[in-house]
Amino acid sequence: MRSTGPAHGRRSITSRHWMGNPGDRMKTDEFAKAMRRTYDLYFLGGDYGRRYPRPNAATLGFVLANGGRDAQRILDFGCGDGRYCLALLECTRAHVTAYDISASSLIALNARLSGTPFRGRVSLAGTGMSQLLHTYAAPYDVVLMLFGVLSLIGDRAARIDTLSQLRCLIAEDGRLVITVPSIARRRPVELLRHALARRLGRARPPLDEGGNIRFTREVSGKPLTFFYHLYGVRDLTDELSQAGYAVQCCEAESLLPEWCVTQSRVLGWLDRKLSRRLPAVLGYGIRIVAVPV
Repeated sequence: MRSTGPAHGRRSITSRHWMGNPGDRMKTDEFAKAMRRTYDLYFLGGDYGRRYPRPNAATLGFVLANGGRDAQRILDFGCGDGRYCLALLECTRAHVTAYDISASSLIALNARLSGTPFRGRVSLAGTGMSQLLHTYAAPYDVVLMLFGVLSLIGDRAARIDTLSQLRCLIAEDGRLVITVPSIARRRPVELLRHALARRLGRARPPLDEGGNIRFTREVSGKPLTFFYHLYGVRDLTDELSQAGYAVQCCEAESLLPEWCVTQSRVLGWLDRKLSRRLPAVLGYGIRIVAVPV
């Protein structure tokens, strides 16, 4: 894919605006800080790497088939410890910009790059969106938001705003590849609990929005609280449309949970066979390719 043309100019970087009032922006910034602390702890002890030791092979193949194989520049937005970044460096000749709000994740990725021949093809970006948008703003052939990165951002306005900002970084013939957790398959107890809280008027932002949940998982013997927005196909395609994208492809990411298909190569192979005919809405995750319009 070419990356010589300008990024889409219909919304310039300098003309972007926040979709909401300043009070909403402050709440979102506070939310982002809380998520950063959670994921710093998650990556710091290596728990994330042990739970998800390698990329989902089917998703990696999906990325390669949808522009990744021939890409010159890839943005891995929410790269984590680099399980997809490293695989793409091995499979392609692309330069990868790896962005994450968690400093611990970037430290882990940098350590994994040590001793490999790939370090010169990676830029680590983590001080915030402004740095990404201005310092690493060269148009990208492929932008990745994998394994639910979009779901961690907060409320709908914040998610659409982030998608809109990333749209400015995509080359003229570039693509956005997203995977998100499915509302039909994930965390039914938490969904019911938060739906009841909204019904009773007890939910506080961003949990006052349908599909938003919070749950606690024990990590290194300590409880960590996580936030997700669980997606259906319709609300994901609607958010992409609001941000200026058209969906080209939508499918189920897997039948089995991510930890199963990444910890066991046999289960990963079996899952690829079983999930081929699975409707997108019934996948453990939903996988989409979108293009700016």
